[in-house]
Amino acid sequence: LWLVPLLFKLILGRVLIMEFHKIHLLQNYSSFQLIEEGYSEDEKWCVDLSYLLRLSSNTDLQQLKNQAELTNKVHKLDHHIPYVYEVGVLKDRSYVILDYIKGENGETKLPTLSKKVQYQVGIQVGETLRKMHSITARPNTPCWEEVWTKRIIKLTPQFLPIVEANPDYNCILPFIDSQIHLLKGRPSCIQHYDFHTGNILIDDEKFSGLIDMQKIRYADPVNEFYKLEYFNVQVSKSYSKGVLDGYHKQGEIPSSFWELHRFYAAVHLISAEVWGHQVAIKQKEKFQAFTRFTLDQFNNFQL
Repeated sequence: LWLVPLLFKLILGRVLIMEFHKIHLLQNYSSFQLIEEGYSEDEKWCVDLSYLLRLSSNTDLQQLKNQAELTNKVHKLDHHIPYVYEVGVLKDRSYVILDYIKGENGETKLPTLSKKVQYQVGIQVGETLRKMHSITARPNTPCWEEVWTKRIIKLTPQFLPIVEANPDYNCILPFIDSQIHLLKGRPSCIQHYDFHTGNILIDDEKFSGLIDMQKIRYADPVNEFYKLEYFNVQVSKSYSKGVLDGYHKQGEIPSSFWELHRFYAAVHLISAEVWGHQVAIKQKEKFQAFTRFTLDQFNNFQL
């Protein structure tokens, strides 16, 4: 009986590989290894240590092509960003084929490194983000202030019942309301939009790649760091400091950056809590712990 699940897995694997061979670019490749890590629900396969095949339920090909275009623009500036070779639809799922980048997940690898190496990795990541943000948005890109104001208005009524159940969240909405003027006139540039330690790779104690580009878009560059306290600081303070120093060319970080960063960190708390209560219900308690950690880092946004 114990052989049945194994045989089923082997048969399913062979069927999937036969389907993958229908993709012209992958016809001559034989090794397909499932990657079972990460927060995304997308299915990821390593193909002969050359390509990464990503399968998704999102079949909006135009959106995928737009994301591929932005990703490849950044790839020209920095080799840490994978190159996208092809997007398409296979049966009822879309696929993206991009560079496979060797390395270990930053979330698990960083704590095993010395603080000095963690900081240096952060410097390298910050430099890559600065290059990414150097590509400004097209003239017809929607106004960032309008888009983000609408987002906050949409999320607020969904967040109110959560605040009632968690009185220590009372400071979040009033703080956002007092700082929303900071959105006025903010620029937009290419942004990874899901920047955290789980989306960086480390190889031989060096930053080797920024992955999971499926959320890439035009946005305010400071917004890139909205998960810094939520995810990154808890994994490594040294790395997080390195990211900010590398991004700012190891110079003084202006107070305007911190004001905006604090604002975006607050908005993210609303988004994460709503997501945790409505969609990722099994992770709700984890999200709440992250929210309380972030509030503590900013002393309820008084710092």
